[in-house]
Amino acid sequence: MNVIDPQGPEKTIAERAYRTIREDIVSGVLRPGEKLKIVILRERYGFGAAPLREALSRLSGDHLVNVMGQRGFVVAPISVRDAAEIGDLRKLLEVEALTRSIPRGDTAWEERLITTYHRLSRLETGENQGIDALDLWEKHNSAFHDATVAACDSVWLLRLREQLFRQHERYRRFSRIRTVWTRDIHAEHEAIFEAAMSRDVEGAAGIISEHVQRTTDAVIAALSPNGLRVDVHAP
Repeated sequence: MNVIDPQGPEKTIAERAYRTIREDIVSGVLRPGEKLKIVILRERYGFGAAPLREALSRLSGDHLVNVMGQRGFVVAPISVRDAAEIGDLRKLLEVEALTRSIPRGDTAWEERLITTYHRLSRLETGENQGIDALDLWEKHNSAFHDATVAACDSVWLLRLREQLFRQHERYRRFSRIRTVWTRDIHAEHEAIFEAAMSRDVEGAAGIISEHVQRTTDAVIAALSPNGLRVDVHAP
């Protein structure tokens, strides 16, 4: 028996186009400031013009693509200012969600936290600390951080936190590539895990705050050694 996609084939293709282009933006394959011409994207990815336009519109809503009026679309730039603002907001939401989650965590919460932590640990303690599989690292990293806040009792806090987490992804990857040999990110995740499992709310809040700030600091240092705002565009 064939299963019919309730969204229909066009929506399915548009979703694939969205996910494919998004991955190439956050991974840096599509560079900040790069023009996204439909004719070129069709040749590159094999999607039709309609699903590509829908995908680019969604990415515009995600602030990963900018609409340039009649000139089409470009990959959104990255900047010191955006890195600082997104990092600061994510830090506030992460701390609040985590401090609400830890006291409410039950056995299922602990089991999820243990499972996601060990999956992430195997990658980070393996060859090259997972740097050769950044998409897989991001998957496990996201799952781990999601698990830490899963017991938070505020639906809207979790929604806003998820939005900032996704927006922060491009900067996390940017930071990860540049600090893989100078930053022990596994030790940071281990500290978060241990504090959460021991129900140390205050300690966990301080650790996650520093964890996010280190990512922000690494991005700012890479983009602007002098601390000035820099918009990075493709040459």
